[in-house]
Amino acid sequence: MFGKWYTDQRGSVTIFLILILAIMFSFVAIFIDYARIAAVKVQSERLVRSAVRSVMSAYDPELQQEYGLFAYGESDGDQIMSGVLNGNIDHGDRGDAFSLVDLELDTSTLQMNRMLGEYEIFDRQISEEMKYKAPIDFTIEIMNKFKPLSQSLKEASNTMDVLRKLQKLYDKREDALNEMIENQRKAAQSVNPLVSLIMAESSTYISNQSLGGGISSGADIAAQYDDYVAKANELEQKIAEKQSRENNKDNDDDAIDSEINMLTSLINSYHSGASELLSNISSKQSSSKKEHTNMLPKALELWEEAYQYNEEMKQVIAESESRVIDESYDHVSKEGNSESTDFSNDDSEAIRKIREESQQLIHTEDLFQDLKTSIENQTSQFETINSKVSSMQSVLNGAFGKSANSSSMKSAVIQSRKVIDKYMKNYVESGSENVLYEAMSELEKGRSFDKQRKETEKKAKAKLQDATKILATINRLDEKAQDYLEEYRTIQQYYGDSITFNKQSEGDSTKGAELDSNPYDASKSAMDDVDNLYGSMSGMLSGMQNEFYQNEYASLYFHHFDITQLGDLVSNPNGSIGDDLVDQLSVHNQELEYILYGFHNPVGNVSAAYAEIFGVRLAIRTMEGLVKSSKLGNPLLILATGLLYGIEMAILDMIQLCQKGSIELSAYLKVEMTYRDYLRMFLFIHSNNERKMSRMLSLIRFNTGINPNERATYASGEVKIGMNIWFLPGVMRMLGTTANSEDQVEGNRYYAIKKADYSY
Repeated sequence: MFGKWYTDQRGSVTIFLILILAIMFSFVAIFIDYARIAAVKVQSERLVRSAVRSVMSAYDPELQQEYGLFAYGESDGDQIMSGVLNGNIDHGDRGDAFSLVDLELDTSTLQMNRMLGEYEIFDRQISEEMKYKAPIDFTIEIMNKFKPLSQSLKEASNTMDVLRKLQKLYDKREDALNEMIENQRKAAQSVNPLVSLIMAESSTYISNQSLGGGISSGADIAAQYDDYVAKANELEQKIAEKQSRENNKDNDDDAIDSEINMLTSLINSYHSGASELLSNISSKQSSSKKEHTNMLPKALELWEEAYQYNEEMKQVIAESESRVIDESYDHVSKEGNSESTDFSNDDSEAIRKIREESQQLIHTEDLFQDLKTSIENQTSQFETINSKVSSMQSVLNGAFGKSANSSSMKSAVIQSRKVIDKYMKNYVESGSENVLYEAMSELEKGRSFDKQRKETEKKAKAKLQDATKILATINRLDEKAQDYLEEYRTIQQYYGDSITFNKQSEGDSTKGAELDSNPYDASKSAMDDVDNLYGSMSGMLSGMQNEFYQNEYASLYFHHFDITQLGDLVSNPNGSIGDDLVDQLSVHNQELEYILYGFHNPVGNVSAAYAEIFGVRLAIRTMEGLVKSSKLGNPLLILATGLLYGIEMAILDMIQLCQKGSIELSAYLKVEMTYRDYLRMFLFIHSNNERKMSRMLSLIRFNTGINPNERATYASGEVKIGMNIWFLPGVMRMLGTTANSEDQVEGNRYYAIKKADYSY
C-alpha cells in the first residue's frame, strides 16, 4: 500500500514539475519573442532612417555649388530607398545560416515634399547659409562706414525736413501777404478818380466863381452856385422885362434877347455840367465801393490764410525735435566702437543750429495784428469816404435850385476832400504815413535773402535737370538692348509662376526710375532713403531679421551690373554707345538689380539703381553743403545753397562712380563705397521679401534650368518589415494590441512599421 502511495506521489510531482517547467518555458519564450520584436523595432527604425538619409544624400550638386542650397536631385528616390533597405536586410547565400532576427522587407513608401520654391523653405535655407557670414560682413563693410556719419546725417535729415516744409509754407505765407496788400492797394487806387472830381486842389477854402468857367469838380459847382443864383434871378428879370416891352409894343428886343440867351446858356451849361459831374462822381463812387466790397474781404481772407501758414510753421518747428526716426540714428551711432571723427560732433552741431535759426522765419503776433488792423481801418475809412461823398452829392444836388446854401456846398466838398486826402495818404500816396508801404517795408525786412535764395534755387533746379538728362540717356539704352527682351519675358514668366505657387498676388507693376524736378522734393526723397537705411540698420542691431539674411544672400550669390560700363555715357551723354555696355544689359549681368527693383526690361533696373545712388549721394553731399553754408544767416538761403552744392557734387560723384566703380563716402570721411555696397543698402530700404524671394527663385530657375517649385527638401519614408514569431503568436498579438502599437501580427508573423523624416 505504501508503494502504491509513493508511486502516486511521484507521478503528481512529475506532473507538477512538468507544469512548472511548461510555465517557465512559456514565460521565457514570451520574453524571447518580445526581445526579438524589440530588436526588429530598433533595426527597422535604424534601417528606415538610413534609407531616408541615403535618399536625401542625392541632392542637386549644381544648386549647392552655385547657390548654397539643398534640394533633392533627379534620382529615383524609391529605388534608392529600396536598394538601401534590401542591401541591409540581405542575409547572404548560405542556406545553413541562422539569424536570431530574420528580417524581411514587406513594403516601403517614400514621400517627397516641402519644395524649395516655398517661401518658408527657401527663407530657412538662406538663413542657415547666411547666419554667420551676413552679420560680420555687413557690419564691417557697410555699418561701420556709416556710423561716424550717423549724427550729422540725423541732423541733416531733420533740418532738411523742417526747412523744406518751412520753405513751402514761407512762400505760401508771403504770397498770401503780398496778395493781401495788393488787394488793399487796388481797392485804395479805386478812390483816386474821385479826388479830382470832388476838388482839383486840396484846400480849406473855396472862393466864389462866375458861371462860364466849366464844371470839372464839386468845388466848381459850389464856387459858381452864388453866381448861378444871381444869374438865374437876373434871367427871370430879363424875361419879365421882355414880356413888359412886348405888352407895350416896344420893338427894341434885340439887346434883351441877347442877354436872355447868354444867361440861359450859362445856366444850362451849369446845370448840364453839374448833372454830368454828379453822375460821374456817383459812378466812380459805386465802382470804388464795389472794389472795396470785393477786395478788402478777400484781403482779410488772405490774412487768415497767411496767419494759418505762420501757425503751421510754428508747429513744424515744434515737432522737429521729436522725430521717431532719430532714435535709429542714435542706436547705430552708439553700437560698437567705430572710429570717431572730429567733424561728426562739430558738423552735427552746426546743422542743428541752422534748424534753431528757423525761428527767425516766423512773423510775430504783433505784426499780424497790425496787418489785420490796417485792413479794418481801411474798411472803416472808406465807409467814411462813402458817407461823406454821398452826403456831398445830396448837398450838391441843390445846385439845380435856388434854395441851396453855397456855404453848405463848399463845406461838404471840403469835408469830402479832407477824408479822401487822409485815405490817400494812408493807402495810396508814397510816404511815411502810407500804411501799405509801411507794412510792405516791414515784411521786406524778413525777405532780404529771398532774391538770392530764389536765384540759388533756380541754379539748383537747372543742375537737377542736368542729372535728369543723364538718367534719360541711360533709359534710352533700352532701344539698343532689344535682343535681350526674350530673356526678361522668360524671367517674368518664372516670377509669375513663383508668385502663383506661393499663393501671392503680383500687385502693381513697378514704375520706372525718375528724379524729382523740384530740388526740395528730390532732397526729401534722398533723406527719406537715408532715414530708412538707418532704421533698417537699427532694426538689424535689435535682432537679426530674415530679410537681412535674404539681402546679404542676394548680394553674395547673384551678379550685379558693371557700373564702370556707364563711365563714358554719363561723362559724355551725347557720345556713342559701345557693344560692351549693351552686353551688360543681359539678365545674367544685372541679377542683383533685378532682385532689388523687379523690372522686366533691360534698362529699368540699372537706371533705378543709378537714380537711387544719386539720391544717397545727394543726401550726403547736401549734409556737407549745409555745413559749408551754415554762416549765410538765413535758414532758407542756407538750405538752397546746401542743395545746390549737394546736386553739383552728386553729379560729379556719379561720374566718378561710373568710371571707377567706387566713391568716397563723404568729403569728411575717406572710406570707399562700391557700387555693390550701395545695392546692399538699397536691399534694406526696399522691404518686400516675398517679391525679392520670387525674383531670386526665378533667377535660379533661369540660370540652372531647375524649377525650385518642383524640387523637394523634405523626405518622409515608411517601411514595413516582417519577422516570424517563434512562440505563442496569439500572446504576441494580444500584447501588441494591449500596447496600442501600429505594428501588426498576422498569423505567426510580426510586422514592424516605422517612419523617418529628413530635411535639408
